[in-house]
Amino acid sequence: MKSVKILIIILAAAFMVSGCSQINKPDADAPSDTGTETSASGSFSEITIEDLNSPKEESGKATIVPAASEKFVFEPHIHTDLLSQYVTEDMWDSLHNMVDAIRAGEDTFECSSEKAYTWCTYEVTVGMAYPPACTLVEGDGYAGNVAKLKYNMDKDSFRERCAAFENAIETILNEATSVYHSDFEKLTELYVYMCKYWVYDNDETAEHTCDNFGCYACLMNRDGICSEVAYALTYLLLQAGVEATPYGASCNHDWVYVVIGGNGYHVDPTWSLHGEMPDGMLLLENFMMTEEDRINDGFDPATFQVDFLWGWKSDYDLSAFSATDETFAPIRYGMTYKGIDTERNVLIYETYRWEIKELSYGDM
Repeated sequence: MKSVKILIIILAAAFMVSGCSQINKPDADAPSDTGTETSASGSFSEITIEDLNSPKEESGKATIVPAASEKFVFEPHIHTDLLSQYVTEDMWDSLHNMVDAIRAGEDTFECSSEKAYTWCTYEVTVGMAYPPACTLVEGDGYAGNVAKLKYNMDKDSFRERCAAFENAIETILNEATSVYHSDFEKLTELYVYMCKYWVYDNDETAEHTCDNFGCYACLMNRDGICSEVAYALTYLLLQAGVEATPYGASCNHDWVYVVIGGNGYHVDPTWSLHGEMPDGMLLLENFMMTEEDRINDGFDPATFQVDFLWGWKSDYDLSAFSATDETFAPIRYGMTYKGIDTERNVLIYETYRWEIKELSYGDM
């Protein structure tokens, strides 16, 4: 469980709903949900980032928060066991050696094999493992367990670019979530944060450069298309220690596969960005989805492609990316996010009938 939790639930005296005219009420035979209703007449206010990170007062007494709360610190060595069937530990070690060399402005790094070198220096891998280096640092040859690097940018300017990026990542993580929260809470808070502050940007006329396209651009500019948004959320989750990987399919869309509490789920931040919904509503139908949900959404499992391995691996054991747990089935079909109570381990949501309900996620 979490070391520190903040109890956040705001009860309103009267049941008031804003923007109801934009919500289409379902037919009488619409699927029902099984969440626990909290109040027939009350209403929760949406829990904000400030609510999550600020001391609260209850009955005139402030909630106790440690004087020296631990913060997220940039982690240069991201890693996911989801790819262990295809990416061996020596390949991860080589990747981390490369990132260390890039951050230090060095021209070589220790690499276990030519196979590891090919994967490490592949443009997509560089863009996912250390986004500010994408297209600006390339592989320049391999021999005798030593790989060479070539920089396409002045090293002093590149060093400033990297420092600004790492600072931006720390800011996002510490504004969005807490090191004390569980994996599910980190996922939820980062998902909500991204959906609130990112926008969908499909400017097909723009020239694709490392500063306006890709994971780096999405994280720094807070906009992008599905692949960029999926990459960005994955990178933040890996920074926070949550197992995740972005993936795509023949339907030309990218999702994120996550492992929470030992179970796999599909998450799609792109179509939940607030800019896509009226009044900033956050629909939960794209959150914690099963395989069946994905297939109903147009996903063809036969065309599954892990973006971390794009162009490097084409056939997959899909059992490694299964998602069958139905814990979050009650939040389907028009449910909207209202908040998360990390003290009681419940996700708070509103139904299409404007009822406020809770879904317990336990210790996930």
